[in-house]
This record gives sequence, C-alpha cells and structure tokens, in this order.
Amino acid sequence: MAYATATDMEARFTTTELIDLTNQNDPTAQTINTTSMSVALDDASAIIDANLASRMNTPVSPPPSVLVSVCCDLARYRLYAGRSTEEVEKRYDNTIKLLKNIAAGDIDIGSQSRSKAVFSAPDTVFVGKDFL
Repeated sequence: MAYATATDMEARFTTTELIDLTNQNDPTAQTINTTSMSVALDDASAIIDANLASRMNTPVSPPPSVLVSVCCDLARYRLYAGRSTEEVEKRYDNTIKLLKNIAAGDIDIGSQSRSKAVFSAPDTVFVGKDFL
C-alpha cells in the first residue's frame, strides 16, 4: 500500500517536472508515466514502513498527512535517480531525519504505536529462613 497517490504528487510538484522524472527514457513524452510514478511511490512507502516498523504497526492506515508528504518527497528523490538538485537532496535528508525521529518516539504522528510489554511480579517476602 502506497502512502501517497499520483494526485498527491501532482498537488506538490509541477506536472512538467513529473513528466520529465517519470519519462527519463522518452524526452518527448507529454504525460506522466503512471507506472514509473507507482513504482516510486511504492518504494517510498517501503522506506517509510522499514523505518517505522519497530515503533508501530505498518502500513499505517489511514496514513496521517505527514506520511503522505514524506512519501511524496521520497518518491520524488527516487525518481531523480542520482541527478537530484540541492533542494531535492535537502528535502530527502529532512524526511529521513523525520522518519528516524518518529521511529525513536520523539515525534508522535498519532497512529497506533506498538506498546512495550511490562511485566511485574509481587515482591518476595522473607520471614526467617522460610519463604512465604
């Protein structure tokens, strides 16, 4: 399950950029390659799940808006395939830091966190040489 859709990407980035990024082997393309877009969004979602799985149940459903935004930034970075700009790199670095902070519990995204089991037992009472 992808945390973001092609529509989410189009709301955040220009159509021209997305056409260019999703059609790197066809510079004459006039439309967004939905297959390339879906692969990038799925890959980005897998990165999110890998980072958050130790802290919460994944996939997070419904995804909070912060994860939609993170997914779009990660997918965009992946679509740039090694030719990204400084701005794209910075957004990628910030999203990875954000995911690490969420996974560490420093930032709460309001989803179902995995609770840690706590075990307790009654105190042992000693009376002389005998145990009670």
